[in-house]
Amino acid sequence: MLSVLDYSDWSARLRDAARGLRRRMMFLAMRWLVRLTGFDGVRRIGRWLGTVHYHFGRRTRRRCLAGLATLMGRPLADPKVEQTLREAYRVNTTAVLEVLSMVDRRLDPVRLQQRCQVDGIELLEAARAGRGAILLATHSGNSLLLAAQLAEAGWPVSIVYRHTRMMSKEFFATGLPRYGFEAILANEGFRAYARMFDALRRNRLLFAMMDQGVENAETGLQLRFLGKDMPMPGGVVQLARKCCAPMLPVVTLNADPRWHFAIAPRIALTVGGTLEEDTGTVLRHLECEIRMRPQLWSWPHRRWRNFPVAKSA
Repeated sequence: MLSVLDYSDWSARLRDAARGLRRRMMFLAMRWLVRLTGFDGVRRIGRWLGTVHYHFGRRTRRRCLAGLATLMGRPLADPKVEQTLREAYRVNTTAVLEVLSMVDRRLDPVRLQQRCQVDGIELLEAARAGRGAILLATHSGNSLLLAAQLAEAGWPVSIVYRHTRMMSKEFFATGLPRYGFEAILANEGFRAYARMFDALRRNRLLFAMMDQGVENAETGLQLRFLGKDMPMPGGVVQLARKCCAPMLPVVTLNADPRWHFAIAPRIALTVGGTLEEDTGTVLRHLECEIRMRPQLWSWPHRRWRNFPVAKSA
């Protein structure tokens, strides 16, 4: 006979398995959809699916609205809050489908230019002086297009990506190199850190994100980000400090009629600052950019939405 503890453990494992199967089926369905429509048809489908997700994902929507309203300093019932979140759903659902399409089937160079405008290349050229450079993107649209344009132009790009259980390990590992990227799997911990260090040492561009909380709190730095106290990743900043590599934010300016990105000037860190202070400086810079265009950021991401709003936010 099962004890209460055994039953609880068995039930939790069953829920995890069901959740994993559901995510896997969702991924396969999205992959089938982008293959059916092609990259050119993804934008229309993505905006429609984003609207559907907004309407039917009630629990997630409520969490996001509460956090966004606090951050914007507006009442929860303010139409501006709902309008901002609704558009964020559409923008980032489209971005996810576009990324899947790009990784599944290589996008030709002509479409890369047509679908994405990039400003500030001269800042990147000036900052990279034999020690590599770090491009800090955010979860605001399809910045993989920007990285692909850079690689197509001959820039040596290393992309840090994260594997999730819904997709096979080979999906990104085989798809990203189609664009000339060096793919670095963040899930590999210290090995990933060593590969990122080596990429900067070889004067490459390291394309990474750090605008979401980390899964394991003990591996992050407890900091305030977008109105929530949460464990944030400090590894990229630690790399920049160790390699003396410049960090340049990637700013998403617009999603329509095509993606418009700008490479911003390098972030200046305080001389003699601690890792926590430097990470806080970087996050405040990214937060400022997100606040300026909140309709472009992925608020439904579980590594933001699942944390409570700070009482003093």
